Amino acid sequence: MRRYEKTKEVVERESLVEMSCDLCGTKASRVCEWGDGWYDTNETEVSVTIKHREGCNYPECKMGTEREVDICPACFKNKLIPWLISQGAKIEEKDYDS
Repeated sequence: MRRYEKTKEVVERESLVEMSCDLCGTKASRVCEWGDGWYDTNETEVSVTIKHREGCNYPECKMGTEREVDICPACFKNKLIPWLISQGAKIEEKDYDS
C-alpha cells in the first residue's frame, strides 16, 4: 500500500534585474545588453571567459571564491583596450558585415 501526502514547495529563484559597469557605473538599458535601441549595436560580448577561482576542489564538493567583471562598451574601448595595449597586447581591429 502506498500513502501520499500533498506538500507545498516554495521555489526561490535569482534573476538578473539590472547590470552596471564596474568601472564607471553606467547602467545597461536592458539586462544583459549594453544597447540603446533595437537596431543600435553597442554591446560588450565576452566570447572567452577569464575566471580566477581560489578554494578547494574535492570529488564531492567545490568551494571558494571567484571574480567576475561587468564592463560597458565605453570603458571597454576607452579604458580596457588602451591598458591591454600598454601591457603588450596585440589587438587586431576587424570590420564586420553580415
